[in-house]
Amino acid sequence: MPERIPCPDPACAAPAQIVDRWTFESTAAPIEQVKTRCAHGHWFTPTVDTLAIQPAARQLAASAASA
Repeated sequence: MPERIPCPDPACAAPAQIVDRWTFESTAAPIEQVKTRCAHGHWFTPTVDTLAIQPAARQLAASAASA
């Protein structure tokens, strides 16, 4: 089931969901990106650390990504 989040667009109050996620390797640390889509059709590919995800959801997402 897709993870529900607020839309990353600050001007949009519609609910969004994470539809894909991946990690880029970096010299500092891996960078986790996600693809989001809101109910109004906005698509974004922010980094996970910029999203307003609840701590429990973030922990669950991290454990799913490492499995």
